[in-house]
Amino acid sequence: MTTSSVLTRIYQDHLRLLASKTYDPYSAESLLKGPWGVLLYLFYYERYVDNSAPCAGSWLQQLYSTLQPQPVAGYSYCNGTTGPFWLLHHLHKHHFIDIDINGLAEGYIPAAIAESEKCLSVQNFDFLHGSAGICHHLLDYTHHEAVRLHLEKFVTALAAASRMTANGRSLPVFVLFEKPVDAGVDTFSLAHGTCSLLILLSRACIAGIAPDTCRQLIRECIDFMWHHQNPRQPDTPHALFPGILDGRAPYSRLSWCYGDFNVALALWQCGKTLQENTWQEHALDVMHYTLRRNTDQAAGIVDACLCHGSAGIAAFYRRFWYETGEPAFRTAADHWHQNTLQKVVFSDQPGIYGIRGWEGTDKQWEYCWDLLDGSSGIGLSLLSHITGNPLPWDEAFLLS
Repeated sequence: MTTSSVLTRIYQDHLRLLASKTYDPYSAESLLKGPWGVLLYLFYYERYVDNSAPCAGSWLQQLYSTLQPQPVAGYSYCNGTTGPFWLLHHLHKHHFIDIDINGLAEGYIPAAIAESEKCLSVQNFDFLHGSAGICHHLLDYTHHEAVRLHLEKFVTALAAASRMTANGRSLPVFVLFEKPVDAGVDTFSLAHGTCSLLILLSRACIAGIAPDTCRQLIRECIDFMWHHQNPRQPDTPHALFPGILDGRAPYSRLSWCYGDFNVALALWQCGKTLQENTWQEHALDVMHYTLRRNTDQAAGIVDACLCHGSAGIAAFYRRFWYETGEPAFRTAADHWHQNTLQKVVFSDQPGIYGIRGWEGTDKQWEYCWDLLDGSSGIGLSLLSHITGNPLPWDEAFLLS
């Protein structure tokens, strides 16, 4: 299939999905795993591919009307109400829709702060499922005094959860489910650990939120990360950084969720935001090192998804090409774009939506349509390939 035909098939598939409402009610308010991520794709498709019969706006109205005063899945960024409110703000900021975003946020902000404070009380700093994801969106509202006060609490709580070592500052805030809750470990991750936290700290810093503490945490945590890279093997494609410091294995795949890309993005974003050229040089060093992992086996992937598949790899290289203009990143983005097209498989069975993806040993291969693991995210990555200009949808994943 061509890029254009895949994009159109995803769009048509999404419209049928929304009309059928064949998704888990628990995911009805989800951006990354539910219909709100489908909306993100619809709006971008209608702006950049085909606006002859727009319907994204009407579906937005329908989904918004079903939001519950007491969210089924709370206020987490992945599954809860923070996702939809992030999307509304994003669509307004980039002129997809015209709404009173500050008026809409009046009820959301205090509830989100309350939920985030509950997360902080149990040291849940997770980006997808904890305080970090909520604060990711609250950073859009730093003109609210209550938000500023809460973000200061977030920084203070993160500092308290950290641990200074001889090699820099550790952030052992990732909890392995098979261990006790108090046995956190470091993870070089956007989804669950250090890398997303550093990016959020850099954004809090320039917003004037505890800037001295933010800078200290960032600097010391970067020292810790950089110290924990694996020995370099010039002739062998391998992970430069482990995904999780749990003492098991130094391996990590090329992905949005864990590993080398995560470290590179944190270094680049923090270096760019805080004007630290050395961090940006380190980021490019890591990205260049990843280029040799140009097969599925070397990258450690099996499907096309944005979270841990080829579409996500293409999105990372494309973003770094836009940031640097380096042809090597453009070439890598093109390579993984073509790799993604080769992986696209739709179901011929009525009522089955999305693109085939690997859902783990329990579920194995399933058809997925969501933003994180399915066709919504894959479609946005493919769409970015044909526009020629950076698209801001990747703000949802901290890439911009």
